[in-house]
Amino acid sequence: MAKLDNVPFMNTITKTVMTIEHHCLQLPYESLRLHRKSLLDKLVLSMEKQGQIVPVVVVAEDTHRWVLIDGYLRVKALQHLGKDVIDAEIWDCDLTSALLMLLTEQQSRQWETVEEALLLHELHTQHGLSQHQLAHKMGRDQSWVSRRLSLLEHLPDPILDALMKGKLSIWSATRIFAPMARAIPMHAEFLLQHTLKQPLSTRELQLFYDHYQSSNQQQRSQMVNDPDLFFKAQKLLAIEKKASVLQAGPEGKWSSQLRLTRHTLASLIPLVATLFTPHQERQKQIELIHVFNEAKIQFDLLTETMRRLTYAYEGYTTDNYQSASKGPQSSHHQ
Repeated sequence: MAKLDNVPFMNTITKTVMTIEHHCLQLPYESLRLHRKSLLDKLVLSMEKQGQIVPVVVVAEDTHRWVLIDGYLRVKALQHLGKDVIDAEIWDCDLTSALLMLLTEQQSRQWETVEEALLLHELHTQHGLSQHQLAHKMGRDQSWVSRRLSLLEHLPDPILDALMKGKLSIWSATRIFAPMARAIPMHAEFLLQHTLKQPLSTRELQLFYDHYQSSNQQQRSQMVNDPDLFFKAQKLLAIEKKASVLQAGPEGKWSSQLRLTRHTLASLIPLVATLFTPHQERQKQIELIHVFNEAKIQFDLLTETMRRLTYAYEGYTTDNYQSASKGPQSSHHQ
């Protein structure tokens, strides 16, 4: 293992390009890179037409044995095409130095957050570098290194494994499964098994998690034990809602939205005395009034549109409109 202070930079190490047979490659860091079939398929098509353009990066383990540092997707693509050899750039340095340079300078593609976390974890646990040393060599703040490493603490092995194999997105792993695993690990495991068998979209997972968060313990257990039942129920509710909206038509939407607006306005009235006090800052009062006026402009526009259209279609006068707005009047005529 190289001493930290002696880690070479990219422009100071010796690099040699040569052709290596696949069976001479060691792939110890394959599990640290995300596997996405779409990227592999795209690379296979490209290599089929143009061949290998960018060499992989290796470090010598011993004579005729090489450790693959960068280019795991390229190796898979070439194997898929039945190629027995691969162009490789040999770095004349130790593994620790090569991995550090891979994080800081040599990147064939943009690394995902979890990939950075896994490589930092490898350097921290297997190569003996402290968080302070990692931050120093990468030109990063130590808190950045700490945040990356802490990401792995919140991802149980089954979830991390599914993520690295491309069966879960980073979003779903960190936003849905990780929080659920911290709260009730068994529930996260049940949902994961279902997702691996029947992949769920981001929208479906978010819908599920939103309901999960607002449900009691019994309902949560039912949801994770039978996610299919939950999604079937949600589809039925959506169909019923659409049918209800269709049946009500624009008249129903009009009445529903206005009732909601009426309740909203009623709830704001008690706030006036609380918000607008003699000791309130003038600037804050101006900001609050500005928001009110923006809403009032829309209400005035609605009022004027109503006034114009009801007069045009119903022959209402301004007085008729104002009287109607006050509610039912006496039916007694002079």
